[in-house]
Amino acid sequence: MERSWWWKAIGVMFLVVVSVGYLMPTVLGEGALPKAYTDLVKSQLQLGLDLQGGIHLVYEVEVDKAVSDKADRLSADMEERLKSKKKVKVKIHREGRDDIIITFEKASDIKAADKDFMADYRSNLSEVVRDEAAGKLQLRMDQEYVKEVQDYAIRQGIETIRNRVDKFGVAEPSIRAKGRDVVVELPGLGKDDFERVKKVIGRTAQLEFKIVDDDNDFMEKVAKQVPTEGPIKVQTDSFDGKQKGNVMFTYLESRDRKALEKFLASLPSKGLNVPKTHEIVLGSEQAKDEKGNELPEKVWITYYNFRRAELTGEYITDAEVQWDERTGRPEVGLTFDHNGARIFERISGEHVGDRLAIMLDGKVNSAPVFQSRIGGGRVRITLGGFKDPFKLQQEAKDLVAVLRTGALPAPLRKVFETQVGPTLGQDAVRRGTLAFGIGGVLVILFMLYYYRIAGIICDVALVMNFLFIMAILSIMGATLTLPGIAGLVLTVGMAVDANVIIYERIREELALGKTPRAAVDAGYSRAFWTIFDAQVTTAIAAFVLMQYGSGPIRGFAVTLLVGIICSIFTGVVVTRLFFDLVVTKFRPTSLSV
Repeated sequence: MERSWWWKAIGVMFLVVVSVGYLMPTVLGEGALPKAYTDLVKSQLQLGLDLQGGIHLVYEVEVDKAVSDKADRLSADMEERLKSKKKVKVKIHREGRDDIIITFEKASDIKAADKDFMADYRSNLSEVVRDEAAGKLQLRMDQEYVKEVQDYAIRQGIETIRNRVDKFGVAEPSIRAKGRDVVVELPGLGKDDFERVKKVIGRTAQLEFKIVDDDNDFMEKVAKQVPTEGPIKVQTDSFDGKQKGNVMFTYLESRDRKALEKFLASLPSKGLNVPKTHEIVLGSEQAKDEKGNELPEKVWITYYNFRRAELTGEYITDAEVQWDERTGRPEVGLTFDHNGARIFERISGEHVGDRLAIMLDGKVNSAPVFQSRIGGGRVRITLGGFKDPFKLQQEAKDLVAVLRTGALPAPLRKVFETQVGPTLGQDAVRRGTLAFGIGGVLVILFMLYYYRIAGIICDVALVMNFLFIMAILSIMGATLTLPGIAGLVLTVGMAVDANVIIYERIREELALGKTPRAAVDAGYSRAFWTIFDAQVTTAIAAFVLMQYGSGPIRGFAVTLLVGIICSIFTGVVVTRLFFDLVVTKFRPTSLSV
């Protein structure tokens, strides 16, 4: 026999051995194999969400919040530069989502915002109105920059969610963007993990530090509108404001959060519009009885803050769980980077005697008073609450995990959620396997009946084709879904189709009176391009599905593409190898085709 035949046979056998080797962890499981083996062959085929159960979540990324936050940070930077470098007094606030309004205390100081000053912001902001007589400058964020911020919010949101999911050890999570939505598929999670995972994923962890405006009398005006009878109470309190002396402030209190939010939403109808530079936000603390003992329920209170965040969680470099020596409760310690520490030191120095609202996800967590300038960039977040110590500790750990992996650049709003139980997944596996088995057996029996000896060669190649496909998917660490199983069934038909074309061509050549060897040579050479063209057109469609389809569709497309490659190889190379063995070794006078 020709030496080239032996080399081809050795190559095919080598591929078979490698394929079996890579499929072993998938078939037997890592626990049934030696550690040295699993260290060498780490990848294996995973089952998708529809086959092993799990959770499917769709979140909408509120990208407009990311844009407005960026405008606030630009405002803070401009205000600091004008005050420190230009030595002018200004008030800067955001109007709407994109506009920044700069009001100079002295109208003539508007000259400080000259070309040199604005040069650093030209790529982000454009000048809309410059009123030199009123000392007012209106800037607007460039729309291309707005789009860039929105796109970054989605990309960073995906990466942040991925980092959070990785901490739960979920195998083959699928996290992808779909427009402004983020689609999250987490296969294989237990029922007990669902709520905790959803909580950690969806938690924006937008940590913001805002100054509480206790010197303003706006809340006193609001208090006059509160009904004397009802769930909302008007309270007053005071604290030592250092050089300001004793600071008195008014706030609203209620154990019914919805009632308090409804009242605040009705303020415009009462002629009380919250200034654009301010906001009323809620915080919670434990209710207490007359003796000052904590009660299980919460009480919600109001804070009148400046709307602009002085500092955000993007400057965090580390977070850790600590224990309050006085209360024995867990708390979260934060460390800011160099810029964050510098900003925090400046804020604390400028606002000695003011309260700082530490806000997490839009709710005030605590509001300590600046006693002095604080350097070093270290901050504590007290969790408080009348909770089980273990639950409180777990809450602290989850918050640390969120803050360490990064705060989401924009809030997430859950728009869809579904759970696939393991029972449904097992039923899908059983039905899919049954469909594949029935289809495969029928094809094998048909080829044996219709093509005899050639049918045996085709069936052997078909088994090798399936082996190669599964091995490649395992090497890729792919996730097999129900549509992927459908792709495997379709691949079986396509693989047989290639052999049918070749066999019919060989029959035609034998009918012309050619010898078996000549008929085989002519049949394969003349059928190749027909097979190749048919497979390429199918591959183009599969490639389009893979590029633009979502999860299950992509799984179908990947399986189909791998199947096309393996079908061409087994249909043209492997079967030809067997035919060459028959016609060269046994030299038959006729072929059973």
